[in-house]
Amino acid sequence: MKTEQGCAGCIIDDIGGAVKLMGLSEGLQLEIMRECMDYLSKNFSFDSIPSTHITAVHRIAKKLSGQRLPFEKLRTNCNDVGLKLSAKLSRKLKGQKKDLKAFELLVKWVIASNHLDFRTVGTGYEVPLKKIEGHVLEKVKAPLVINDCKEFYKILNSVPIKVSQPKLLYIHDNVGEIAFDKLLISEARQKGWFVTSALRGGPITSDATLEDGAYVGIQEVAHMVICAGPDTLGISWEEKSPELTSALNEADLIVSKGQANFYLFSEKFKEIQKPIMCLLTTKCPYVSSYFKKSELISVAKLLK
Repeated sequence: MKTEQGCAGCIIDDIGGAVKLMGLSEGLQLEIMRECMDYLSKNFSFDSIPSTHITAVHRIAKKLSGQRLPFEKLRTNCNDVGLKLSAKLSRKLKGQKKDLKAFELLVKWVIASNHLDFRTVGTGYEVPLKKIEGHVLEKVKAPLVINDCKEFYKILNSVPIKVSQPKLLYIHDNVGEIAFDKLLISEARQKGWFVTSALRGGPITSDATLEDGAYVGIQEVAHMVICAGPDTLGISWEEKSPELTSALNEADLIVSKGQANFYLFSEKFKEIQKPIMCLLTTKCPYVSSYFKKSELISVAKLLK
């Protein structure tokens, strides 16, 4: 999904909210905002995906502020909330019949956990985590507006011809929700899949890093954990790591979490030529319009 005209204002709002929360002086906040707007005035392009610009302005903020890891406390709190809620879900699912209905409930939770995001568009950086937790619970109760769970379930329960152990590449999104990703990865492993988890090599906004993955225990369920690339919002095609390139080539199925990763894969899925299961909650009307909807929706979409 390419950048739209309305993305510019959203990017400015996002970085403006971020620098306020970074505890910087007013003068430094203004300097960062000037640099970010200068960047956008010279580089804003409708030919790139939105996350390219978001990555750039947050890198400016990190460089000028000297903060390598902004929002450290919020990131840790989100991971702790995710661990708490996912443990409850795990106990709830334990002992249930392993059928499509139970699988769809798990997927709904994994998608709803995409709201464990303190930088969500429309809520901002200062939303209390309790309120975000409430958003998650509301999303679980709502139906999936785009629901390809049946096809997803069918793929996971089938072994591709001539493949002794099919390979699933799981590309994570935010802190907090990665605790729920663990449950879906465990489900795939039980069905015989070799799972590779891809996490960011450096922190940016609320995206989950290798360190966050270790904190919630991704290594306990994934066969392999790789660095997807540096501190980019979502996956960057230009900056992806050699390990991610290899994993993309070798995968029989790709699971993509979140809106920023959807930006990329909605553009590249024909080139990749692999089934890509996109699990996300839309956080702006432009992404919803891709699915011919105006409201914000929960999505389980198979790109193939």
